[in-house]
Amino acid sequence: MKKLLLPFVLLLPGAAGAQEQYFEEQSPSPRFTFQWDFLARYDKIYQLRLRPDIERGRFEFRPEIGLAFSDRFRIAARAVGDYGTDTNAENARNFDNYTSRGASLDRLYIEARPGPVTLLAGKFGMPVVASEMLWDKDIQTPGGAAAWETPAGASLVTLAAAGFANPQKGGDHTRIIVGQAVWRWGDASRLALEGSAAYWHYDVRDLPAAYLRQNYTVFENGQLVYLSNYHLVDALVRARFPAGPVPVTLSFDYIHNFGGAASVEANEVNAYEATVALGRLGTPGQWRFFYTFQYIERDALPGAYNTDDWWFHSWAEGHRVGAAVTVLPNVFVQGAVVFQRRLDRDTWLNRIMVDLVKMF
Repeated sequence: MKKLLLPFVLLLPGAAGAQEQYFEEQSPSPRFTFQWDFLARYDKIYQLRLRPDIERGRFEFRPEIGLAFSDRFRIAARAVGDYGTDTNAENARNFDNYTSRGASLDRLYIEARPGPVTLLAGKFGMPVVASEMLWDKDIQTPGGAAAWETPAGASLVTLAAAGFANPQKGGDHTRIIVGQAVWRWGDASRLALEGSAAYWHYDVRDLPAAYLRQNYTVFENGQLVYLSNYHLVDALVRARFPAGPVPVTLSFDYIHNFGGAASVEANEVNAYEATVALGRLGTPGQWRFFYTFQYIERDALPGAYNTDDWWFHSWAEGHRVGAAVTVLPNVFVQGAVVFQRRLDRDTWLNRIMVDLVKMF
């Protein structure tokens, strides 16, 4: 009798769950992703010493494809194509980090997220929290990185480490090791706070002379090299909150170089940057205003890797102010003006940039 009843028991609603153990859930199929961004820039630098004004255009297209096997594992690659009205031969004397004309594969990486850990390997974007005073977001970081995130009461703590090599062009074989702790608390719709502390160790090798820029240099074995070592402590704090309907972001970044050469003065190894930003971008009609003050002493950091949106990479102070408006979904127009001077001079140079940007 029991054998006769078995087929009917299996059809009962309560018995359906018992059958699930005999069947494995189908794994989700790998998912392809495609993203791209684009930059068109008008750039004018004037009041330079001993040089005529510079007026140029830059166009950059970056497509990225990815293959997500799950929400915890993906691989991706990104190409970059540039065309500028100036030539590649002019990039060095203009302190650019990019190549005016050319195409290359600038990212190829694997990303895994086992539990609270994020792992990166390959060639990828900056994996730790850093302002552009320290690192230009357009310079990729070939190597590996790991980050572990854990709750700490009402906040989150992230411990991260990264090592990368050969980040700059032209035969750079520099090795960089970074360790960082990040604390995050709150909600940006009310108040969100973020603080990070990091140690950066640069082992500079074969860096082309064009990238030594405004730092102190010395001849060693017939080559021009940095005078100082670069062992940096970087402290960065940010606050995000609304002022009525307007999102506000405040940030302050301080850097001290413990590797300054014996002949370098104590007032030549510090840098700081303060920024206020209002608004957001992304949806048509949304706008953003920002102002940044930057002060970098001569050997506070290596000028080979920080942003080229400023003319001088170290030994300078300056102001950058700009405004942007979103004209199409994820497309905005931005204008910015830079006023900057070298710390040993009283004259200021001016830079105007007008950008059309399509975001990822």
